[in-house]
Amino acid sequence: MRKVGKLLSATVIVSTLVVGSSTAYITTSNLDAQAAEQVQKWGHGEGGASGASTQGTENLEAQIPWYSYEGYTTYDPSFTQDYNFVRAAKYDNVSINGYKVDPKAYKNYDHTKTIYDTSIDFNDDNEVIQISFNTKPNTVSKEAFKKAHASNDMEYESKPNSDGVTMISYNTNNGAYKAFFDENDNLTKIIFGQ
Repeated sequence: MRKVGKLLSATVIVSTLVVGSSTAYITTSNLDAQAAEQVQKWGHGEGGASGASTQGTENLEAQIPWYSYEGYTTYDPSFTQDYNFVRAAKYDNVSINGYKVDPKAYKNYDHTKTIYDTSIDFNDDNEVIQISFNTKPNTVSKEAFKKAHASNDMEYESKPNSDGVTMISYNTNNGAYKAFFDENDNLTKIIFGQ
């Protein structure tokens, strides 16, 4: 019971979607909070978002933002514009349907697992090397996406290919993610990993 109380005092749920659910957490690097955090099922590691905290500032240490999404990504892609999603992407700390890319894993592809509408690529050590998911068509414009992700390091924006598809590549602390847009400049797909 004590661990559950500490977990509740160390964690704040920031956002939730109806069909799919997304969650951003705030935790400290306090050892009791870390131990309690291992019990919860939403992700792993330290996380934080929005600068909110339920603990006093005297024990507050550095926080790493993280974001977890569960469900069909094609239902409502508005989570891709969420401030917490954008911050967590910068820190290579986005979990989609329980999986997160390991930017330090070697990139030799071995197999793919599909959960809902998300593809997770693994190497032969069963480490996640890439996650790709589609978004609902005609819902997020390139302009809105670029505005939401402006705080992240945009590496480049491609010219339209023969189908009119463009890509924007963003660097993260240890990896990258790419956003793809159709001929009408609407978001269609995001890929985490190199």
